[in-house]
Amino acid sequence: MKLPDELKNVNNLAYITRRKLANENGEQMGAVVMWRKKGEEEFNYLLQCPHCGVEQQSHVFFKKRPYRLKCNNCEKSILIEKLAAK
Repeated sequence: MKLPDELKNVNNLAYITRRKLANENGEQMGAVVMWRKKGEEEFNYLLQCPHCGVEQQSHVFFKKRPYRLKCNNCEKSILIEKLAAK
């Protein structure tokens, strides 16, 4: 997954995360990078679907947590889990 140039300057970002994503069998087959610029409500993301493997880039406004994305190809819902403290 090639990251966009706007992620090179993290000082302009209010939020950024990179996560590996598991499919129905628990295999880590996908990944997501999500970011939100300072002063904006909309999240941008790069997604490699863990179910079908298709890569896509888009933006979304989340109304509440937990965050969920929907694959445009296979239409499966993908949960972006909260990081657990260890």
